[in-house]
Order: sequence, then structure tokens, then C-alpha cells
Amino acid sequence: MTRYILRRGLGSLVTLFFFLTAVFFLVQIIVPADFTVQFALGMGPAQREALREELGLNLPLWRQYLNWMGDFVTGKLGTSFYGNDVIEVLKQTVPLSMLLFIPGTALAYILGLRLGKFTGWRPPKILSGVTTLSGLALFTSFPPWLAWLIAYIIGRRLGTQRTVFGNPAGSFNRQLWSEIDLEPAAAASRMLLTFAVLVGGMALLNWQLVRRGGRGIPVILGIIFVGGLSFLIWQAWGFGPQAIDLVSIASVPLLTFILLTFGETMLIMRTSLREQHNQEYVTVARAKGLPESTVRDKHASRNAILPVVSRLIISLPFLLTGIVIIEDVLGWPGVGSTLFGSLYQQDMPMVMALFLLVGLVTLVARLVLEVVLAMMDPRLRITETQETKA
Repeated sequence: MTRYILRRGLGSLVTLFFFLTAVFFLVQIIVPADFTVQFALGMGPAQREALREELGLNLPLWRQYLNWMGDFVTGKLGTSFYGNDVIEVLKQTVPLSMLLFIPGTALAYILGLRLGKFTGWRPPKILSGVTTLSGLALFTSFPPWLAWLIAYIIGRRLGTQRTVFGNPAGSFNRQLWSEIDLEPAAAASRMLLTFAVLVGGMALLNWQLVRRGGRGIPVILGIIFVGGLSFLIWQAWGFGPQAIDLVSIASVPLLTFILLTFGETMLIMRTSLREQHNQEYVTVARAKGLPESTVRDKHASRNAILPVVSRLIISLPFLLTGIVIIEDVLGWPGVGSTLFGSLYQQDMPMVMALFLLVGLVTLVARLVLEVVLAMMDPRLRITETQETKA
């Protein structure tokens, strides 16, 4: 397993290098002219040339690339063309994006698995057909359209005007946040830390229960427990009301992301589970008199879930793309809004830093999921060992 992780990690670093190289040259080639031509129209030729020299835009493209890669290796992402420190901007945007991406991906995955089991194990009926059609329709929806629709329904029909269009950052309860010395991004980081610790503890407890022959913790009960205990921890940490304010504003982009992504997991799980119906091990399990739910959950689902995890590894870049688009449409002050704004303003240092971030998150998440998949399916480790020996 150690050799497998090292090989995958090295491959991820090589992939990241080629990704950043391709993105750098593509962005420089596609964007017309440069920053000084587009946004320094009031300057004279001498002032414009001085600005180009100050920003390093007068250097050859290969020299700019080497300078940027050197800064990346040394951990310095520089300053944007508007004077903002890139690292500080990332500190204010990344936690807010992760607050949508991590819980949204987890909840969409759980929902997709549950509905996939429901539609894939039972004989075709009207309810399962409607569920499948709904998941397919949401999965193939145009993300901006779906975001606007959900914002309209929640905001206009349900009266939650704070979550309708515009920039949600402007909808934060300023009086509420002024009561504590904590920014929304810092609160989001603490909320993510709480989720990680509680979900990790819940997963460990569930694994121990199953290992000793007991039943696992029901998913709904686990979600309720994690949610309730999280609020108690936030309250003890001193920002309970602010956390609720942040969650309420994030409800629209979070719900949009879940509805947009759960359908793929559901459809793959449904198809994979149907393929297990006539397998010999399923027939043997039924012949032993095991309950149908046990045959499905402890036998068929364990094999059916492997293609789902494999597809999730491949889909990570598309999931990140979806969250970026949703943020920009709804004005959520995360990586997506900052990326599109930087592209409009041709702020190349900020654009490259955000692309770097997206690449890093994708590769780290894929590496983790590949390790999980290898633990679930030993055939991958055996194949890896055979290829190494060959």
C-alpha cells in the first residue's frame, strides 16, 4: 500500500506540473493584449511602459513562466495587479468555497447512494421511475438556470429574501457579525474543522460496530447527530448565531450543488446494483435465508459501490467546475466569484493562483479517493504490484 500511495502521489505531482504549464500558456495566449492595454487607458506611453516593467509584463513569456513557477515552488504567490496579496485573498475565499464543496459532495454522494439502492434493487415501479427521471433531469440541468430557479423558489416563494441573487456577502447580518472578532471565512474554517472531526469520529465508531457484527449507525441519525453536536460546539466556541447566519445564506448554493450532482451517483449505483441481481454470491446469500435488506446492503452494495467511487474520482474536476459556476451565478464570495472577477479584470497572478488551487484540491481529493478505492478493492493493489515487477 505504501508503494501504491507513493506512485500515485508522484503521478499527481507530474500531472499538476503539466496542468499548470498548460493553463499558464493558454491563459496568456487566449487573453487579448495585456493588463496595461485594457485597464491603463488613461496613462501615457511612458507611464504604461513603466507599469509593464513594474508588473513584469515586459519580460518574455518563458521568463514570466519561470518566475511564476519559481514563486510557486518557494510558496510565494505574489501580489495581484491591483495590489492585493494573493495569499490573503485565498484565505478569505477558500474556506467559504470548501464550506459548499465538502459537505455538498458528501451529502450528494450519500443521497445518490440511497436513491440508487432504492431504484436499483426493487422491480421497476412508478415511484422508482419518477425518482430516476428526476435525478437524470437535475444532473443534466444547466447550472446557472438551476441556481436561479432554486434562488427564486426559496427567496420569492418562501420569503427568504436574503438569499436571492446579488452578493450574499452583502446579506450577512452585519450587526450580528460585529458582535464577535471573527470574519465569515474564519468561521467557515472552524465549521469545516468541526465537521471533519465529528464525521471522522462517526465513521470510526460505525466501522467498529460493523466489525463486531453489529448494525451500522443509520445515516439520517448520523447526520442529525453531527448537525446538532456541531451547533453546540459552535455555540461553545462563541459564534453559534453567526454560524447559523452563514449556513442560512449558504443554503441556496449548497442545495443547488447537491441537486446538480447527486443524480450521477444515483444512476451509476442503480445500474451497478442491477448487475449484481443474478450473481452467484447473491443467490447463495438468499439461499441461506438472509433478509433481503442484508443481501442488498452487506453483499450486493459492497461490490456495486466500486464503480461509483471510481466515477467520483473522475468527476472531481467537473464537480469543482460546477461549484465555481454556482458561486459566480449566486454571488457567493468564494473561489468561483473571485476567479471570474479576476478573469474579467485580467488579473493574471490571481487567476493563476486560483487555477493552482483548483488543481491542488482536485489532485489531493483524487489521491485520497484512489487510496480508499484500493483499500476497498485489493485487485488494484495486486495489479499495481504486478505492473511494478514487470
